[in-house]
Amino acid sequence: MLVAQQRPPKMLQIYRDSLNPGREGDFTAIEEDAARICADLKCPNAHLAMQSLSGPTEVWWLTPYESEADKERVADGYARNAALSTALAGISKRKHGVVGAPMDVLAAHNPDSSRGSWKIAGARFFVVMLTEGDPHVDAVAFDAPDGTRFLFRATGTRVHADAIAAVWGPEARVFAVRPHWGMPAKAWIDADPEFWKVNPASSRR
Repeated sequence: MLVAQQRPPKMLQIYRDSLNPGREGDFTAIEEDAARICADLKCPNAHLAMQSLSGPTEVWWLTPYESEADKERVADGYARNAALSTALAGISKRKHGVVGAPMDVLAAHNPDSSRGSWKIAGARFFVVMLTEGDPHVDAVAFDAPDGTRFLFRATGTRVHADAIAAVWGPEARVFAVRPHWGMPAKAWIDADPEFWKVNPASSRR
């Protein structure tokens, strides 16, 4: 349901790829192939791709989990789908030399430090900030095991995203959702079908 997608998940897996200079075209081709694989072979989890528009060139992959059982369901889905796992292993090999060492963290939603709503459905941009404190900004907070706090604020326009980042300060970064990549949930597609029509999952529902 769309309403459920607007609530912050209990956990958020944040996987970060740093692109090596001059390899953006290679990365794009690889991830477009990965999106087709996920759609064709029925990837068991929705995940969002977003690319930095400020700071180092990175692509972050956000995978929401509603519970530990939900995370186990996804892991079991990959384990039972040998074709998908093999195809995605091939994608990982192709990324050698295209990206640096990835960073992967599973962060827990912190309701006490969160202000505002979680709105992946309809979002086209995110403002993100990493901190170890509580800067009291209008954002949804997720805490990593090492104490890093990830703050996210979704919006529909670049102008609004830049305005939010200006208020937050120099540590804030703006990311653009990349609809060609990743595996959108049905609710995300339903909320913004024109935006998501380029993703293979949109035509395979």
